[in-house]
Order: sequence, then C-alpha cells, then structure tokens
Amino acid sequence: MASKAMRALLVLPLALARTLVEERPVTKVVKMLKDMQDTLEKEQKADEDMYDDLKCWCKENQQGKASELSGGAAKATELASLVEELNASAESLATQMATLAKEVKEATATLDQARVLHGNQVEKYNTDEKSLYKDIEAVESAATVIGGGSALLQMPENRLKDVAAALQDAVSRRSARLDNTLSIRDHERLEAFFKDPEDFVKGQSLLQSPIGGELAGMFEGMKDDFKVDLKKLQEEMAKEKLTYEELMAGKKEEIKAGEASVESKRQQRVEKRQSMMEASFEIKNIQKAMGTSQEFLAMVEEKCSTSDQEWTERQKTRQEEIESVAKAIEVLDADEAHQTFGRTYSFLQKADDRLKRASQVLAGSADRRVAALAATAEVKGMEKVLKAIAEMKTGLKKEMQDEVEQRDFCISSFNANKAKVAEMSSMKGKHSTKLAMLKTKLETTASEISETKGQMEAAQKELKKAAEDHEKELADFNTTLADQAATQKLLTKALDSLKGFYQEAPALVQATPEGFKDYKKSGGGNAAMQLMQKIILDTKAMEAETSRAKKSSQKDFGKLAEATDKDMGAFNSKLEGQQSVKANAMETMSMTKADLKGANKELADLALEEANLHESCDFVVKNFELRQSARTEELEGLQKAKSILSGGSSFLQKRF
Repeated sequence: MASKAMRALLVLPLALARTLVEERPVTKVVKMLKDMQDTLEKEQKADEDMYDDLKCWCKENQQGKASELSGGAAKATELASLVEELNASAESLATQMATLAKEVKEATATLDQARVLHGNQVEKYNTDEKSLYKDIEAVESAATVIGGGSALLQMPENRLKDVAAALQDAVSRRSARLDNTLSIRDHERLEAFFKDPEDFVKGQSLLQSPIGGELAGMFEGMKDDFKVDLKKLQEEMAKEKLTYEELMAGKKEEIKAGEASVESKRQQRVEKRQSMMEASFEIKNIQKAMGTSQEFLAMVEEKCSTSDQEWTERQKTRQEEIESVAKAIEVLDADEAHQTFGRTYSFLQKADDRLKRASQVLAGSADRRVAALAATAEVKGMEKVLKAIAEMKTGLKKEMQDEVEQRDFCISSFNANKAKVAEMSSMKGKHSTKLAMLKTKLETTASEISETKGQMEAAQKELKKAAEDHEKELADFNTTLADQAATQKLLTKALDSLKGFYQEAPALVQATPEGFKDYKKSGGGNAAMQLMQKIILDTKAMEAETSRAKKSSQKDFGKLAEATDKDMGAFNSKLEGQQSVKANAMETMSMTKADLKGANKELADLALEEANLHESCDFVVKNFELRQSARTEELEGLQKAKSILSGGSSFLQKRF
C-alpha cells in the first residue's frame, strides 16, 4: 500500500522534467495515488475478512469450550449419581448374598438332619426285618418239627422245648398281628403247647391223625401272615428310601441353586464395584479435561480480547493512511496544480515547494517506508534517495523470505500435527478394542473359574458322601460276616450234639421196662442234621459272598478315591491356569488403560497445539499470496523508481 505513494514521490521530479516529450506528470502521479488508494481499500477489505474469520474462530471456540464445560459438568454429575446407584446396588447384592448363604446353610442342616433320621429309620427297618425273618424261621422250624408225624413222639424233650420257646418269642412279638388272625381255640392250643410241648404233642397224638397236622397247618398260616408283614415292611422300606432320595435330590438341587445364585450375585457385585471404579476414574478424567478446557477458554478470551484492540488500532492507522493519500490526491489533482505542472521550467524552479507540500501530506502515513522516502524526497541529493531505495529493497526481500519460512513452518507443523493425531487416534482405537476384548476375557475366565470351583466342590462332596456310604456298607458287611460266623458256630455246636446221639452204634437201643415199647431214635434227627448242615453251608456261602462284596466295595471305593484325587489335581491345575490367565488379563488391562489414558492426553495436547498453530499461522497462510504479491509490486516499483531516478539525475545534470 505504501509502495505506490513512494513511487509517486520518486517519479514526480523526473516526470516533470520530461514534460516536453511525455504527458503531464501530475496525471501519472494522481493515477498512482489513486491506484494506491484502491490497494489500501483492498487491503482494508482483506483485513476485514481476516478479522471476520478471527471473530468466527473466537465465537466457535468460546461457545464450543463453554459447551464442553457444561456437558462435562453434567456428565460428571450423572456419573456421580451412577456411582451412588452402583454402590447401593452392590450393598443390596451383599445383603441378598448373606440371606442366600443363610438359606443354603439351613438347607444343608435340613439335609444332614434328614440323613440322620433316614439312618435311624433304616436301622429300625433292618431290625424289624431281621426280627420278622427270625420269627418266620421260628414258625417254619415249629411247622417242620410238628409236621414230623409219628417221629414227633420220639423227639427229645429239649428239642421240643427249644422250638416252643422260639415260637413263643415270635408269638409274643407278633401278638397284635395274631390277635386278628388266630381264634381263641388257636390261642389256647398255643398256650398249651408253650406250657408243656411234650405233653401237648402226646395229647394230640391220641386225637389227631397224622400227629400235629392241625397245629402244623396253623403254623403255616402264621408263617404266611408273617411273610405278608415282611413284604409290607419291605415296601415301606422302599417307599422310605424313595422319599428320602427325593428329599435329598430336592435339597441338593436347592443348595446347588442357592450356591449358584450366591456366586451369580457375587459376580454381579464384582461387576458393580468395577463399574463404580471405572465411573470414578471417568469423573477424574472429565474434571481434568474440564480444567484443560477452562485454561484454553481463558487463552481464547484473552487472545480475542487482544485481537479486538489490535483491530481497532489497525483500522485507525489504515484510515489515517487512506485519508493522507486522499489529501495528496486532492492537492495534486487540483486545477491550480495542473496549470502549474504545465509550465515545466517554472515547475522545476518551484518543485521544491510543491514536493515539500506533498511530502508533508504523505508524512502522516502510517507506513514508515513511505514517510521515510517522503522525507528523503525533500533532499535535493539523489544519492540519499537511491540509498534509501536499496535499503528498502533489502528489507522487503528479508520480510518476504521470513514470511515464506513462516508459511513453510506452518504447513509442515499442521501436517505433522495431523499425522500425530491420526496415529494417536489409531492407537486409541486399538487400546479401546483391546480393553473390550480383555473385559470379555475376564468375564469368561471368571465364569470358568466359578465353574471349576463348583466342579471341585461337587467332586469333594461326592467323595465325602461316597466315603460315608462306604463306611456304612463296611459296617453292614462286618455285621453280616459276624452274624454268619456266630450262626455257623451255634449250628456246628448243635450239629455235634446231634451227631453224638444219632451217629452212635446201634447198641444204644435198650430194652424198655414193662409197660413201654422198645425205644427207637427219632426219624427226624437225620433230617434235622441235614437241614442244619444245609444252613451251615448256606451261611458259609453267604459269608464268602459277603467277603467278596466287601473286597469289591473297598476296591471300588479305592478307585473312586483315586479317580477323585486325579480329578482334583486336574481341577487344581486348571484353576491355577485360569487364575494365571485372569491375573495376566488384569495386568494387561491396567497397562492398556494407562496407554489409553496417555493416548487421550496426547490427543488433548495435539488439539491444543493445533489451536495454537491456527492462532499463529492462519493469518500468515491465508494472506500469504496477497502479501507476497504486494511486496513484489513494491519491489518492482522501487526498482523502477531507482531506474528512473538514476536516469533523471543525468538528465537534470545535462539540463542545468
């Protein structure tokens, strides 16, 4: 803007000196000043556009940061409320877990109590069953003995008494049952039999044929009744077992469901507390970001406030320059000036006065270069003007080079900032994706750990239950073996007694006193011994079978214990691996969160850096071409002025 005024002043003396061969110099000067006036107005318009852009930038950043601060405050309040809700939910879950744990404990106690009651009931059933078997055996023995026919009369008195005593015990135990099945006559006959078995049998032998037939029939009926009772008892035992097993299954399912619910709520509580931590961490990040936004907003407000002041001063200075150019045009474009410039010689005589007047008008310009040349132009020596032009050219070239370097720095900085933002955004996306994957992995691992622990607990409980059942089974085996051994001992002793009598030499048959027939051994003795031997063989077979079953049970339990031990080892190894995976995932998550935090901070710093670059570079980059073009024109004008002044100096020297 100052170059045209400067050129006008420099060219003025030379143009007037050539008035004889060229058009009037005043016309050229006025044209130059008007061009200068147009340039000033264009530059003013460019400044206005730049100021409008700056105001827009200020408005956007002020509103944007204010909105960010308002949104951040609202988000922080929302998260604080969420933290309170999560905390309340976590406490509620803790209460529910305690209630469920209590219910599981009560169900376990009920299960233990039911196990004890069932054991007592089974023990009672077993006792009753053994008693019924014993009573059935007593009735069968009585029926066998009584059914011996005429041999019954030769049976030893002790044998009949033993059978009668065993039967009496059975009848006594089953009195309530027999009251409903035996007649009064039956009871009377039983009482008579119990009182004196031998006398009763002799009496029956005189009345019945075969001997004891009616009594044996009654015994068979009693045996059938006892077997009915035995079947009923066994059915009750089966029903009790089924009821117990259903209860156990139901309670176990209830306990399992309760434990699963406790674990589920525990996991939910862990997730709630994790969400609380994340929300609290996010609140801190928001507060930190709000602090950064407040600092940036303060910087924007300060910058925009300073820019307003600079704009006011710049407008005032430019207006003064425009007014000074307008006054110069007014002076040089007046009629009197045209008349005066028409007289070349007179103009040369008075040039100093007019030049001084134009210089005084332009001296008020804000452009130091124009003012300096205007002052220099008043000096008649051309050397000083030429020297000033050279210095101004050097200064303009330096300014142009500095502005080129500044523009290149800005472009390079913007590109570098953009590349860093892209890189950090990519890193942030990777970190966020990795965090989501780690969270899923932790949830899966937690579920797997819970499942493994549940399997371990189930295996331990199963082994404990199997150990308890095995212990009871061994006790039953030992009892059975002891019973069989005792039975064999008793039967062997009894058999030896019978053998001592029935297997002796025939000489034992002695003549009886007058009135008695010859004594003959009972024909049922051999049958009794055979039965006893059969029973002994049966007990030995049962003993052998029980021993085999006992060994098999011990072997099976040993295999189960060994398998469970291997399973527990595998479960422990599996659990250690899962816990290791969980620990590694948590460590990686912590590191990834730190990386994500760093990426967010880097992005915030880059955003601030970009804003600072816009602040210092937008004007330079946007107006670079216009400012370079203006300075180029100014350099060209200075070069032209230098050429003209150099030629004008020679011309004036020749003329004068």
